[in-house]
Amino acid sequence: MAKIKLIKKYPILAFVVLTFFISHVLNPISVELLHILFPNFSFNFSEAGLNERSLINQYGPSIAALIITLSLYGIKGVKSMLRFSRIRGGTIIWLITSLALPLLMIILSYYLAGISLLTLLIILQNNCSFYLLIIAGFILSAGLAEEFGWRGFLLPQLLKKQKPLAATFIIFVIVGLWHFPALLAGWKGEPILPWLILLLPIMMVHSWLFFKSRANLWVVVLFHACFDAQYSFFSHYIPDNIVPNIPFHQGWTHVILYCLLAFVIVITTKGSLGYNNSRFSLVDYFEADTHEKADHPLLSART
Repeated sequence: MAKIKLIKKYPILAFVVLTFFISHVLNPISVELLHILFPNFSFNFSEAGLNERSLINQYGPSIAALIITLSLYGIKGVKSMLRFSRIRGGTIIWLITSLALPLLMIILSYYLAGISLLTLLIILQNNCSFYLLIIAGFILSAGLAEEFGWRGFLLPQLLKKQKPLAATFIIFVIVGLWHFPALLAGWKGEPILPWLILLLPIMMVHSWLFFKSRANLWVVVLFHACFDAQYSFFSHYIPDNIVPNIPFHQGWTHVILYCLLAFVIVITTKGSLGYNNSRFSLVDYFEADTHEKADHPLLSART
């Protein structure tokens, strides 16, 4: 009972601690036990970041969010959150945006780096099945693994007391710290500074898509997967000796493009990132009880 009261008092802290524990403590222990029990067991789909060593690690945010949500709101709260992810008529345009936007950005990056548009389109056309397979892999290893945590739980929780831009920046810090062990160990194969610079605008795009789609998790799951899939797919056919990925993918071009996109989103939405509490009610989202509404004035305000 004392633990439940502590979680209710500090839900964000509880989520962050549990996420880091699952990913960076429980995961390595589980992997070693798995290899002891099944010495010959191994699987690896490197293009989609799928392997037995990282799978529990990647699902840390979503597992933690599920546990904390059940503790705070019960199964009713989980069902309420997932109800926002139903596919409606207005959802389709945002699913298409999530699918097309990362592809457009990566093609533009390679084009600015000197690869002809025709070459890029031919690569995509001739290997479309492989491209879709990589996206499917990243839906499992990244989108579903993380988005119920970062956007499904953490972002709406932060909105109780923070403005959308501040909430997004806090998520940027937490996600950056969560990835740091992989970055420092070289698992991701990406230099830290440009990765961090790119992470902030990507967090803003995620928030924008989440708000504009009325908190539909499938939209951000798909965007997350498609964004990650671009590197694996095109670098598979365009080697570094043709387009040097120094210090990052397509040099700084890709980073700058997303920074510009985030800047446009911030300016055009006047810092709200598309959030409108009349279109996305935190009360309905969490099925908050009367006591919690009294504790959080933002939850009790319906407009």
